[in-house]
Amino acid sequence: MGQEKLAAAINPKRRTSRFLAETKCSNGGSNGCYHLQQQFLNHQCFGDCIYLKSTVYDSLAKDGLTVAIEDSRIEKVVLVIHGVGDPPPGGTLNRFARALARDEKPLVERQSTVWLGEKSTVAHRNRTFPTHIRQLSIDGNQCEMAEVFWGDLSQVKRGVLGLVYGLFQIIFGLRYVAYVAADQPGVAARNLKHLGLMSSRILHGPVLAITTFLAMITAAAFATDNIWPNSYRDPLWTDAMMGGSVLIALGAATIGLRVTRSRVVVRFWSWLCIVALWSAFLIGAKAWLIDPLFPEINCDHCAHPGMIWFCRVLVVLLGLIWLVESLVVVAMGICWLGAWNHPRVFKPAINLGFLLPALTVGIWGQALPMAWVLAREGISKTNRIPEFVAVFDEALPLLGVQFLMMVIMAIGACAVVFRYFLWRGTNNISSYLSGSRPPRLIVNPLLQWMLVICTTTGVSMVLALCSMNVLKIGYLENPFGMALVEVNKYAVILMVPLSGLAIFLLPYLRPGFDILLDVINHFYFRATQLKDALDDDDEFDIQETTFASGSLFFSRRDMIHCRIKKILVYYRERLRHRPELVIVSHSQGTMVAIEILNDPEMAWLSSSFSKTSLVTMGSPLTYLYQHYFGHLYPSLNEPFWDDMRQRIDRWVNLFRIDDFVGQEINFPVQTLTKTPQSWMADFGASIPNSSSHPLGCHGHTNYWDDEAALKVLRSELFSKQSPQAIRKAA
Repeated sequence: MGQEKLAAAINPKRRTSRFLAETKCSNGGSNGCYHLQQQFLNHQCFGDCIYLKSTVYDSLAKDGLTVAIEDSRIEKVVLVIHGVGDPPPGGTLNRFARALARDEKPLVERQSTVWLGEKSTVAHRNRTFPTHIRQLSIDGNQCEMAEVFWGDLSQVKRGVLGLVYGLFQIIFGLRYVAYVAADQPGVAARNLKHLGLMSSRILHGPVLAITTFLAMITAAAFATDNIWPNSYRDPLWTDAMMGGSVLIALGAATIGLRVTRSRVVVRFWSWLCIVALWSAFLIGAKAWLIDPLFPEINCDHCAHPGMIWFCRVLVVLLGLIWLVESLVVVAMGICWLGAWNHPRVFKPAINLGFLLPALTVGIWGQALPMAWVLAREGISKTNRIPEFVAVFDEALPLLGVQFLMMVIMAIGACAVVFRYFLWRGTNNISSYLSGSRPPRLIVNPLLQWMLVICTTTGVSMVLALCSMNVLKIGYLENPFGMALVEVNKYAVILMVPLSGLAIFLLPYLRPGFDILLDVINHFYFRATQLKDALDDDDEFDIQETTFASGSLFFSRRDMIHCRIKKILVYYRERLRHRPELVIVSHSQGTMVAIEILNDPEMAWLSSSFSKTSLVTMGSPLTYLYQHYFGHLYPSLNEPFWDDMRQRIDRWVNLFRIDDFVGQEINFPVQTLTKTPQSWMADFGASIPNSSSHPLGCHGHTNYWDDEAALKVLRSELFSKQSPQAIRKAA
């Protein structure tokens, strides 16, 4: 009934709810920006920013359909920046608005969507992104709330396929974090940084490409053997299958290179082309050179007839590349030890610079051989071809050792998680203020040392096996090799039930995936190109939004930052009476807010808003970024943060005492109040009106409608009385 009345009031003759038309802006847009002119909407344009402003009728407000606040009466602009995961657009804003309004009924205040322009990756095109807006009266304050949505830029996906995709994103993306962590002074750190990148390129290039092509020719051999038994032994049919596999690989790589934007995936497709061309060369070399010189390799009773010979060559090549990978890890370990002696190296970061590439090597070293074993055990036909079994058994002597190390790491992780939940069940705010702290879940020190030990063991075993191979010592002929064979058997037996358990637990690991992917996306970079640094009439310059100007371009982070800048420009141009700016952020969103407030490009904030307040909830600034990346995020009293200190008037930090991502922020001159009733810590004058509020045990999520958090926000930001007066009265 309300929607019909609204349509009738606007246009009695036509009940069509929406009519879209594209029209060119004539109000001074510097780039001739385009916007959607929607029926029943007024449009305005400021520079490159465009927005749609809802037309509101007083007669409709009387019926409770909508309540609008005139621009001149807006006292506070509240920007809501979500954190981990991929919430629906507008979902966080609606959830937070309802909780703040303390109303169980549907909110009737005005809702609208603002469309702002952002750079496009396609030349001469302008993209738009939506910003959901609500106008509310919160404890007597006339507020306009806007959501800074960046879930579509975070590369996080939903569902089971999204979890699998996220897992691969983590494995492929750890190299970005490791590179930035090792980007520190000293020759050893510099070499560690480049060796870590080399390790990643070997794994995601030739190792994956050879494994993929090996899987292709193996699948072709099995398929044809079902139709024509022992076809894999025939030389002509072998050449035909190899030629077909080469053509398929080249076609797939050509298409992949055209449609793929990720540099890592492009590298894989390039290497697949190289492996396919090299295999084509092998076909000709075997037919015209090797077979005439060594005719015995094609006999029916030889160890590697037909297709087995090509598989054997690829397996040997794969083993040599793994040997090179192991030597790179050894060199990284030497550089890691050397970097520790440098006086200006931040040691927690240099640890990550070594451990993350080593972890990636361990993951692929476990996953790829296990995939072959599961395929062999799952395809009954494989066991009928003894030559295939022999080839791949020779390639898997370390599978059991890697599996054993994985089990040890899993046991250590379970012990840390158990200790965390034990602490959570026996502690409260009083004990936290007395000094009790939960065990660190993200890169726990115990797990760091276990990873170092497992990496050292694995690399040593690889070098030992390679040495035995060079010395013509068969590993099956001594107790060492026999022990490896026995461990392999148990690894294969246990892998099937453990794989099922991992699939069952995968949905429960989603929060951890989201957090890791947020960190990876934060440090995702590419080399800055000339076109990135050129002046394109945009107010915001790429060079000023990167840590290493002109060398590393943190592209995903820059896109997220540009969105919040566009929203701030929208309010700067629309609201001339200088209202108060309140930025409420959670998790990774707090890093967006902090870096925006510290950005040199945002010097106009102080003149556009009467006051700027920052709310951080579950912020990883100190607990994660300053702890592990102190060379990029120094103490808050350092000159690095001068811009932010000049712009911020109040900083309210809320954290749960069991939050495993973000806890208290180390403000300068910290004096923690030991009174749990106040739930507050006052800090020195370097950041005025700073306060930190520990909350109860509820983990890292759901701050937006936590009543304890909302109580603090109402008293600190939306009360007509000053926070100091409220504390004094309490």
